[in-house]
Amino acid sequence: MTYDELIETISLIVENEKIQKNGLTLTYELNERNHKTLHEQLFYKSNPPDATFIPVNEFDVELGGILVKFVKETPQPVE
Repeated sequence: MTYDELIETISLIVENEKIQKNGLTLTYELNERNHKTLHEQLFYKSNPPDATFIPVNEFDVELGGILVKFVKETPQPVE
């Protein structure tokens, strides 16, 4: 998922009057690479360019009154 895809998805939800948004939380589980890339993009959109980015396994953003939670996918053990 890219930042643009996220904004497009949230926009569709916000514009749809049939979707109840009060208390709505979306959770996305992303693979490690996509999780870090999106986290970095969102971090630098809301922080100064000289801020230090520190990746975490889970982060939240609020867009259009909707809480969006991003979780880094945990690899499943191979049996």
